Amino acid sequence: MTQGVPPDVRSLFAQAVGHHQAGRLDEAIVCYRQALGLKPDLAAAHNNLGSALCERGKLEEAEASYRQALALQPNFADAHNNLGTLLFERDLLDDAVRCFRTALALEPDYAAALDNLGAAQHRQGKLGEAEASIWQALAIMPDFAQAHDNLGTVLWEQGKPQEAEASTRRALTLAPGFTRALGNLGGMLEDQGRSNEAIAAYQQLLRINPRHGDGLNGLARGMAGQGDVGGALETILQSLEIRETANAKQTFVAIAKQAGGTDNRARNAMARALTEAWARPADLAIAAAQLIKQSAHSGALVARAAQAWPRPLLALELFGPGGPSGLADDELLLALLVSTQNTDVELERFLIMARRTLLEAAASDEPEDNIALAFYAALAQQCFINEYVFFCDDEELRHAGKQRDLLIAALDDGAPIPALRLLAVAAYFPLHALFNAAQLTNRTWPKEVTAVLVQQVREPQEETQLRAAIPRLTVIEDAVSRLVRSQYEENPYPRWVKIPLTERPISIAGYLRQKFPFAAFQRNSSGGFSELLSAGCGTGQLALEIAQSVNARVLAIDLSLSSLGYAARKARELGLTGIEFAQGDLLEIGASGRSFDVVECSGVLHHLADPFAGWRKLLSLLRPGGFMVVGFYSEAARRGIVEARRFIAERGYGTSADDIRRCRQDLLDSNRGSELSTAFGDFFGVSSCRDLLFHVQEQRLHLSAIVAFLRDNGLTFLGFEASDAVLQAYRRRFPDDLSATNLSYWESFEAEKPDTFSGMYRFWIQKPSAS
Repeated sequence: MTQGVPPDVRSLFAQAVGHHQAGRLDEAIVCYRQALGLKPDLAAAHNNLGSALCERGKLEEAEASYRQALALQPNFADAHNNLGTLLFERDLLDDAVRCFRTALALEPDYAAALDNLGAAQHRQGKLGEAEASIWQALAIMPDFAQAHDNLGTVLWEQGKPQEAEASTRRALTLAPGFTRALGNLGGMLEDQGRSNEAIAAYQQLLRINPRHGDGLNGLARGMAGQGDVGGALETILQSLEIRETANAKQTFVAIAKQAGGTDNRARNAMARALTEAWARPADLAIAAAQLIKQSAHSGALVARAAQAWPRPLLALELFGPGGPSGLADDELLLALLVSTQNTDVELERFLIMARRTLLEAAASDEPEDNIALAFYAALAQQCFINEYVFFCDDEELRHAGKQRDLLIAALDDGAPIPALRLLAVAAYFPLHALFNAAQLTNRTWPKEVTAVLVQQVREPQEETQLRAAIPRLTVIEDAVSRLVRSQYEENPYPRWVKIPLTERPISIAGYLRQKFPFAAFQRNSSGGFSELLSAGCGTGQLALEIAQSVNARVLAIDLSLSSLGYAARKARELGLTGIEFAQGDLLEIGASGRSFDVVECSGVLHHLADPFAGWRKLLSLLRPGGFMVVGFYSEAARRGIVEARRFIAERGYGTSADDIRRCRQDLLDSNRGSELSTAFGDFFGVSSCRDLLFHVQEQRLHLSAIVAFLRDNGLTFLGFEASDAVLQAYRRRFPDDLSATNLSYWESFEAEKPDTFSGMYRFWIQKPSAS
């Protein structure tokens, strides 16, 4: 560095290094650039400038500096390593690996490059290679704390928790203030159910850095697990205020499901969690409704409607002299109404009465309340989402029909249409069903009304266009398949609005390593794209969640073109291009000659005449070592459904929307719907209620039958997709089963808690590798 370098350049370079080491990045950058102004061919200054820029978050400028250093000095091992680190951070893993290997070719004993190579191989899913690279680094530098921490992470993902913990603790012995290692240790202890130790690790991390996001997130989860939900909520809100990471958002969701209170920060975060889909909005519906009912204004209105039920209240009685305008300021209420089906009976009764007041306002000659448009538009969207499940008497329906006729007449004549009239009609009937509905989109409307038109006119039109282009992959000849197809053509299910998005897709093996850290299965993968079959994708909710989380090319098939049109529209909306949709019967897909690395078939097989025959057919399409997620209804958990079906049979309800609405209301009036509405969110929509209570073909299984099938087919059970609360309860009951894969234990657990799988048994398996 000093040879041929003028003294003034050496002085500036030394000053820059001093600033850099002290963390004064801006000053360091200025000095490096001043040195380069005097000597532009100084490779070391370009390299160091790149490091300072990288730490400053200016990655493009940093990359340019590293490449300039390498253009001047191609054998500069440190610059190759630094460039590789930058490319790793940008998730350009193949390029990063090439840089690290070049650095090692120049300096074979470069421990940092070996450790970085291992980290990149780890992210590629090449766990064996990653472990070998990091061990090489440690052979050169045994006290390399970062390498011990990286090794711990790799060992953890290989299903070696004891060795992983030991390696991470070794990193902390060498570097007690190593915050990343403390966070990793906290996560390991947390996943093992060692909550007190995990909390201690997170607290130690936060003593070093009180604003450390992962430390706050982990501490919040630990506090919630120990019953301090209020403290947990305060802690996770603090984390979100510092930085809104995916981890923080997921932690908030988990805690918010348990927390009450009327804290405005919690309400605002819940509103964003719904509108931005930090989780499936349906999973937040109960917690959101509770927060709404605890608010001073909206909660009082809901309570007023619940107390008066079933007597309908006029607008003045329901809203008071201020009218509905105040509801337009309740962001949480509006977010719930436009994001998912409401699943709260008291809130439903308020919304039923509010819809009647909208109808009254549309029929009146009074000036329109533009402030109330936001609430009434959200209400109309909610009615469309739940497919008009709200019960109304014949008189109310006649009044709604009159408003619809007036709207149609105005469309025909080109006459003005009041916004409230449009919203009132949209709250009782889907706008796309009106003749010439497309003309509505050619007019100028307030933004709240435009959102309703997008939902009820443009999106259904798009679904119709997409449906027409979907090819038929197989014949559909099975009698039961034809019945099921007919149901879902009439009532596509579920009518979801949003799904949580993943920042960076990973390999399927990596995806499952995160889900099931202690399960024994083949964990290595190439990190390349998998071929994934979604067999019976319905409207695509689970298939699209997996497709945007893993590197995969997806074939999504279903019996129903209506469902496929919905799924295709949502895939386009989410920008998911690697999905092929086709109409087909999973019983016939073997004739296509295709095979897959992953099969998703959740909530489908129990609608076949012989669920296990269908399962065997799908297994025949799964490549050796491939993965499958399946879902079956639990006999134990659906006792209430069986009882409700008896009620339906006794009363003779049909499957029309009118009969489903009448049945729901009769169940609620008889108090038989209380358990159903509490246990099953599907009770709150027409299509979902038909799927829940009126399905043309449904079988329920005992867990023992699933266990026998897994055994007879040599399948590896990876684990149930269960809530954190269920898994925590299970591990408290069976602490010796860290992986939660002992199915005999699960049978005992379900016998003690028969509502555990009220949704369904949803679990992942792996097919044996070829011998």
